[in-house]
Amino acid sequence: MHSVTFQGAGGASIAGTRFGPEGAPTVVLLPAIGQSRSVWYAAAEALADAGRCAICLDPRGHGDSARAPDGQYDLSAYAADLKAVLVQLSSRATVVGIGPGGLAGLIAAGESAPGLVSSLVLVGVTAWVEQDVAQRLGAATERKSRAFASPEDVIAAIAEVHPLEPAPTSTERLLDGYARDAGGLWRWRGDPAVFTGFRLAEESPRIEIAAARISVPTTLIRGALNETVSPEATRRLQELIAGAEIQEVSEGGHHVVTDRAEAFNATLLDFLERRVPLHPLTYRSGADPRLLREALGCFGTGVTVVTTFDSQGQPIGFTANSFTSVSLEPPLVLFCIARKSANLDVFCRAPGFAINILHIGQQPTSDRFARPSESRFDGLDWEVRSEGGAPILTGSRASFDCRAHSVHQGGDHLIIVGEVQRADYEPHRDPLLFLNGKYRRVHFG
Repeated sequence: MHSVTFQGAGGASIAGTRFGPEGAPTVVLLPAIGQSRSVWYAAAEALADAGRCAICLDPRGHGDSARAPDGQYDLSAYAADLKAVLVQLSSRATVVGIGPGGLAGLIAAGESAPGLVSSLVLVGVTAWVEQDVAQRLGAATERKSRAFASPEDVIAAIAEVHPLEPAPTSTERLLDGYARDAGGLWRWRGDPAVFTGFRLAEESPRIEIAAARISVPTTLIRGALNETVSPEATRRLQELIAGAEIQEVSEGGHHVVTDRAEAFNATLLDFLERRVPLHPLTYRSGADPRLLREALGCFGTGVTVVTTFDSQGQPIGFTANSFTSVSLEPPLVLFCIARKSANLDVFCRAPGFAINILHIGQQPTSDRFARPSESRFDGLDWEVRSEGGAPILTGSRASFDCRAHSVHQGGDHLIIVGEVQRADYEPHRDPLLFLNGKYRRVHFG
C-alpha cells in the first residue's frame, strides 16, 4: 500500500492509495459523495492479489484531497478531475465508481477520446432520480456534514440517507471521512460544500448522451436492496451502453462494497477476468492507437533534448526519445519530430542540430523542454562548441553536434537525419531512461 498524489483539474491535488505492483493493469476506484477512498481498500487488496494495480482516490474536497479551488462539486468537476488523473497514468485504466463516482467515470468514458478508459464498472449508478426523491436524499446527505457527539451518531446520519435499506454494518471505513476535533465532536474532515454541490436530477440528459457513446466493456453492479436505483432504471441504463451487462449482489444496498465485500469483490473480479483479462493486449491496424503507444512504451529508451537555432539566432529545443544511431560510415544519427510541432519548420530548414543525451540529474531539464514555453533556455547553462554548431546543454551525459543530412516522411512525424561532426560524452554519469510512460533510473555498479 503506497500513497500517491495526482493533479486534478485546475491543479488541485488528488490523494490516493495504490495497491499492487506499479505497471500492472490499473484499476481506478472512486467512492460516493461523503465517502473516503478507504471504502475501497478491501476491493483494492483483492485486485492486487489478482495481479492488478488498484488506485483508490479521494475526490476533491474529500479526505486528503484538496478542496475545490473554484468551489465546484458538481458532476463536471468530478469528471474533469478523473480525466486529469487518467491522462497521468502510463496506460489505460479500468474505472470503478459508486454512485456519483461511477457517473464521473461514465462521463469520462463517454465524453473523451477513445482510449482514455479500458473498461467501466458502475456500482449503484442511475441517470434518473425523481425531483422529490432527489430533494429528500439531498437534505439527508447534507446532515452528514454536521458535528456529531459520537461515531454512532455519524453512522446513524449515514444510515438516514437511505432509511429503507439495512443500516451499514461495516462502519470502520465509513468513519474514515470523519475526525474528532479538540472539543470531542466528530466532524466531516473534508469540505462541507461537497454535500450540496451535486444535482443529479439536472444531469440526466448529459448522462444519457455520454452513456450512448461508451464503447468499452461495462458492467452495472447493483445491490439487490438498493432503494433508489431500481432494477428498471438499471436495465434502462444498460440499454444505452452498448454491450453492457448487469450483475446483482444479494442482500446489499448502497453500502454493498463494504457490507458485502466478499460477494462484491468476487463479482468485480469475475467481470475483469472475463472482459479485461490479464493476458497480453493486442493492437491491430486501425484499432485504438493508445494500444500501440502502450506496446511501444515497453521498449525502454534514453531521454534526449534536441536543439538548434531559429532564423533569429535564438536557441530552441524539445525533449525526444525517438533518437537512434543510423550509420558509422558516414556517422549518421536521426530523431523524429511531430508534424504538429511548432518547431517543425525550424528543424527542417536548420543547417544543423544537436542531440543532448540526459543523465539522471537532468529530469527537470527533460520536463522543461517537454512543456510548451518560449523560455526553455532561461537560466540554463548551454554553449556552442564548434563553429556553426548547435546549442549544447552543459553537463549532459553525451552530446552530438550534427550537420543536417536529409529529411524523410514518417507518417505523422518527419525523420531528420544528421551527420555527426563532434561528440562529447561522460561515461561515468548514469542515464535518464523512459519506460512505460515514466522516467526510470539505472545505476551502474
